Parts: sequence; C-alpha cells; structure tokens
Amino acid sequence: MEAVTWGFIGTIIGALASIATTAITSWNSHILSNKAKEHEKKEAANAFQRETILELQVELLEYFRSCCQIYRDDKINFENTEQWGRPISEELNVQNRALNAKTSILVQRVVNDELRASLQVLKDNCTKCLMAKDEPEATAYHLIASDDYIKASELLGKVLRSTYWQPSA
Repeated sequence: MEAVTWGFIGTIIGALASIATTAITSWNSHILSNKAKEHEKKEAANAFQRETILELQVELLEYFRSCCQIYRDDKINFENTEQWGRPISEELNVQNRALNAKTSILVQRVVNDELRASLQVLKDNCTKCLMAKDEPEATAYHLIASDDYIKASELLGKVLRSTYWQPSA
C-alpha cells in the first residue's frame, strides 16, 4: 500500500479513537453528575429530617410538659374537692391545643415509620390521660404516657443520629 493510503487509514483510526475517547469521557461525566445529584437529593432529605426531628424534640417536650401540668392540676383539684376533671385554665388549654397541633404536624413529616408510630402512641396516651373520667384512669394513662415519652425520646435520638453522614466500615 502506498503512504497516502496508510496516512488515510491512520487518520480514520485516530478520529475513531478520539470519538470513542470523547464518548467514554462524556458517559463517565454523565454518570458522575447523576451520582452527585442523587447525593445532593439524599443530603437534602436527611437535612429536612434532621431539622424536623430537632424541632420535634423541643415541641414534644413542651407538649408533654403541658399534658403533665394539666394532669397535676387535676390531681391537686381532686385532692381538694374529690372531683375529677375540672375545667383547666384558658391559658393552659390554648397552650396544650397549640402544642398538640404543632407536634401532630411535625410527626407527619417524620419518614421513619417506627418513630412516627411511637410518637402517635405517646400522643394518644396523653390524650387519654387528659380525657380520663376519673383519677385512677388518668393516673394509669399518665404512667403509660411517661414511659412512652422516654421510649419516643430515645428513638428520636437514634433516628436523628442516623441522618448524619457515617463513614463506611
């Protein structure tokens, strides 16, 4: 073969190699870009869960404290009058309703099913305590809710810690 033919074949092979290299580079860039976007989405979701759980920890404590305050007031009234369930102060009622609503909204934002269920059980037992028809029923639900609060708080911490980056083992 002549030098011109070899030159032409070399040019074609060089062009094909260049095209293949460009295609492979573009494909790798595309894959890396998709992985970066997926990582950003996952981190945004984790950040949202962290913020939700941090806010929920504070609001849940305040909600539980307001429920305990209502229970304590009912207990004091019962000791003085032997009647259970007198109307609570307007201020405490408004505070408890607002905290109940706020925690309900935050609970629904929690992705972890186990945590969401645990929080709902706590809130249900708090409500049962506040709606109890007599002192023994209220006390039973108060004790259950107190135990539920400890369990929910521990699970909140566990789920919160899981939203932070952890190195591979």
